[in-house]
Amino acid sequence: MNGELGRIFGGLGVGIDHPNVLLHAQSAPSLKITGEQTNLAQEIIAQFSTNYHITPKAHLHITQTIPCHSGLGSGTQLALAIAVALAKISNLQASIPELASSVGRAKRTSVGTSIFEYGGFVVDGGKNPKTNATPPLIYHQPFPEDWCFIVASPNQPKGLANSEEKQAFDQLTTMPAQDVGQICRLIMFKLLPAIAEHDIETFGAALTEIQILTGNHFAQTQGGTYAKPPATKCIKFMQQQGAYGVGQSSWGPALYAVLKQQQANTFLTKVQDHLQANTGGEAFIAKANNQGATIKVEA
Repeated sequence: MNGELGRIFGGLGVGIDHPNVLLHAQSAPSLKITGEQTNLAQEIIAQFSTNYHITPKAHLHITQTIPCHSGLGSGTQLALAIAVALAKISNLQASIPELASSVGRAKRTSVGTSIFEYGGFVVDGGKNPKTNATPPLIYHQPFPEDWCFIVASPNQPKGLANSEEKQAFDQLTTMPAQDVGQICRLIMFKLLPAIAEHDIETFGAALTEIQILTGNHFAQTQGGTYAKPPATKCIKFMQQQGAYGVGQSSWGPALYAVLKQQQANTFLTKVQDHLQANTGGEAFIAKANNQGATIKVEA
């Protein structure tokens, strides 16, 4: 959010094993879409068709989707699943980043695209406004198998998306270079070494610090370091219960705590009780997905 070095944005993230998009696609005499979120699927297919000058002849059945505007990458994962399926059916040779661009993804970050392709923990190098190319993947590593997340979503308004998200970004002021430098320093010399050495305490501390710096900047548009007061209350609760690291995914309402596997069940019960006693909502345990999307081609 600074741009002084010629790039803006930049992101980091990790793939989790659920919730998922499940899509079945097969050749058909004409285009047919069934299952969940068919209206959004039609918009994605229209973008794909316009960019590749292809009229898809396929039946797409969307069995399962990720909750919309929850901070879990629902739009990117559905768009890429559809684009990959149509590319295979149409015998189109295109990379995952190219397909992402064709369906309007990776405009600010390539985190969701890289997670779809590779899984694991990823960092992108930000957007070059001169070329407008997909942000490059600059770091990728499997996430430790013995770490996990408690993902909590308080009952509160959904996160920003589409025109509201664009408006929010347009309203943001430039992030001070000092804050940008501190975030980069935390990533390079604290977060990444910790994940490489499986040091969950240092990793969690770095992640929490990065979240606070970033959240404080986005407070201009979301009202606080976290999206809403219930989110702030839940984050504090998870910290008090011994989470190694906490944060908000994208615009929320999804929040997360980083834990060791053996802590997960007890911690989950506490978070569920907290949500029930306050706003309501849901929480679940998620492990890392270190493989990316699973694509099966049947004869």
